[in-house]
Amino acid sequence: MLRSRRSQITALVAAAATVVAAPAVAAQDDDGSTTTTTTTVAPATSTSTTVPGGGPPTSTTTTTVYLPPVPPDLAGDPRLPILVDPGPGDGIDVPEDQAPFDPGTATVLPERVAAAEEALELATGALLELQRTIATQSAEVRRLGERVEQLDEEVRAAVRAAAQARRALRDHAVRAYMVGPVEDQLALLNSADAVDMGVAKSFLDAVAATRQRLVRDYDRARKGLRADHARLAAELGEADSRLAGSTAELPGAFDAVRRASEELAAYEAGAHAYVDGFVFPVAGDVEFIDSWGFPRMLGTASAHWHQGSDIFAAFGTPLLATEDGVLTRVGTASLGGNKLWLVGESGHHYYYAHLSAYAPGVRDGLRVEAGDVVGFVGDTGNAKGTSPHLHFEIHPGGKGPVNPYPLLKAAYGSRPMVPVVVPPPTPAPAGSPTAAPASPGG
Repeated sequence: MLRSRRSQITALVAAAATVVAAPAVAAQDDDGSTTTTTTTVAPATSTSTTVPGGGPPTSTTTTTVYLPPVPPDLAGDPRLPILVDPGPGDGIDVPEDQAPFDPGTATVLPERVAAAEEALELATGALLELQRTIATQSAEVRRLGERVEQLDEEVRAAVRAAAQARRALRDHAVRAYMVGPVEDQLALLNSADAVDMGVAKSFLDAVAATRQRLVRDYDRARKGLRADHARLAAELGEADSRLAGSTAELPGAFDAVRRASEELAAYEAGAHAYVDGFVFPVAGDVEFIDSWGFPRMLGTASAHWHQGSDIFAAFGTPLLATEDGVLTRVGTASLGGNKLWLVGESGHHYYYAHLSAYAPGVRDGLRVEAGDVVGFVGDTGNAKGTSPHLHFEIHPGGKGPVNPYPLLKAAYGSRPMVPVVVPPPTPAPAGSPTAAPASPGG
């Protein structure tokens, strides 16, 4: 039966008008008429035929099932039936009133793309401006350095020592009062807690003591210098400090461009949600396709459309928290098997299903950081007997799911996927020796 359904899905991929479900089922109605129901990928129609001789009419109803196109790079792949339908079904315990699949959930959102393009433009502009600033500051440092090199050796050494002392003084001021934790510490002065006030005063005392020491060092370094040499030392020290500060901003500027580029790539690929710093949920070698909306468990009471992504990996591969957050609803579901939810700090909720086991200490309410191991790839629930995989969903704001594939692909990057899909063993004919397990697809 399972092999038959896979053959049907393979044919469905090749020809969009092929019947997906089981053969048509005829039912006798109370009035003696016959109703035949089939499930296809053609538009839904309903027809009624009058039987010659005045007999009861026969009606036929066709239900539409949406099947997204298979990615071109997987067309003809012998593992395609497993990738499209890895078993009886996937996902959470599907409600009886699951809404019909909306193809709009797989469309690109122009407003998100436009916003991401603007963010990338701003980040790129900020990087270019920073690079221009660094070029200007570097030229200033070189100019001042050339002036120092023209001095006598003894004076040159004294000027450079004074310049270093001046830079140390300015660096301290920048760290303590411009980019340091001084605001948080000063806020403690308003606290009624004696301990908090003590911490704040100790911080300010340490800052003041360090500044006084650096001032003394600078005064000693410039003592004996002529006024013009002292000014040169001060200018060089200030210029060195400014250049070092701007250079330190470069990694953050490049990272902002990278993040904006990844966000734009995700939205251009059809993502309806994006999380900065999103961690791919499966460690190691994986394989996955965009199976959002594929039919699942047709012809059963649990028939539904696929509302996640199946990420295939070796049994026991670690599963990672996609972002900082809290684990909840850790337990077992009839379809999902061992499962858990991660409520991320972004407000997005993530569903993990078919786990073989949980990581030690996993429980409801456990706070995790992005990249922490939360469980391991398996085949529990209705994935039993199929290729081990993680069924993964994203629910923005804890509401309805959105297609996770574009965000997963953006996080996965350009790494090649490794063929890890293993078809289930072929059942042996009655009375014959047990069939050997099927080898991994090529």
